[in-house]
Amino acid sequence: MDRSSAYIEATPDSVWTLVSDLEGMGRFSPENTGGAWTSGKPGTVGATFKGTNKHGLVRWSTRCTITEVVGGQKFAFEVAESKARWSFLVEPSGTGTLLTETREIFATAPRYVRILSGSGVLGRDRDQIIAAGIDTTLARIKMHLEQ
Repeated sequence: MDRSSAYIEATPDSVWTLVSDLEGMGRFSPENTGGAWTSGKPGTVGATFKGTNKHGLVRWSTRCTITEVVGGQKFAFEVAESKARWSFLVEPSGTGTLLTETREIFATAPRYVRILSGSGVLGRDRDQIIAAGIDTTLARIKMHLEQ
């Protein structure tokens, strides 16, 4: 499991607005370039979206399903291809907010995904790249909200 947290001097509501905006997440993530809702009511459990990503010259999309929404507090989704569950936890802390992003593998990914991930096309150490990407995403959100 990959998990990282950042303290942000901003209200929980403003943090929540950013992390629950899948279409705009590409502003903060080093790999995700955004997303588009494909079915269901956006931002609700069971709704699906297509995530778009890039690493270097390689671009790909994923099929994702919202699995948990606790308004203003937790937002989670699963990626069909990688079998990864991503979540954002928003917690009031002092005069600001503690934001935690987590990636957890919940099942074995299909063979083609494992081959691609291990090929080096998406980076030599995929897990380390993803963990560093979480830190980058949190830092960019923090910088954006604390401006």
